[in-house]
Amino acid sequence: MKNWKTVKSKVVFECKYLKILDEDFLTPSGKNGKYYILQRNDFVVVIAKDKNNFYLIKQFRYTTKSKLVEFIAGEIEKGETPLKAARRELQEEAGIRAKKFENLGWYYACKGCSKQKGYVFLAEDLDFIKQNPDEMESEGGIKVVRFKISEIKKMIKNGKIDDNDTLSAFCLFMLKY
Repeated sequence: MKNWKTVKSKVVFECKYLKILDEDFLTPSGKNGKYYILQRNDFVVVIAKDKNNFYLIKQFRYTTKSKLVEFIAGEIEKGETPLKAARRELQEEAGIRAKKFENLGWYYACKGCSKQKGYVFLAEDLDFIKQNPDEMESEGGIKVVRFKISEIKKMIKNGKIDDNDTLSAFCLFMLKY
């Protein structure tokens, strides 16, 4: 299978959080086309588990104008490994430190418009400390919530958990356990 060829690429929008590229391409059969590509940093999703309890967060999301229940997640900062980001996000958002981390895999967050990856970690052997959310997170009123796996499954089935990153991470967890 031949690859598509990028003919031209230019940044059409850029801010602190993302870039949008306007790219012209050529298909293997010689047809011209255009894609707008969203560039964002890769991120981590952390499944915090202690015995039979799972710790998620509930927070207001401006984009959906609603409070969502989701696994702890956040962007990987420049120079940071996915594991280091997982440790940081777990502590900042949920006030949790974990002695044990397991990499469960990764997935493309939105393959139709971006190559951004989400790295999923299982965090166990937890210690609860003080939350330290950044300014925007604290405005969202992050609350740590505890559930059993049966409750998480029921919330997914009933549409109470509906964000892609939590669903993808839970799927990777269930495949392994």
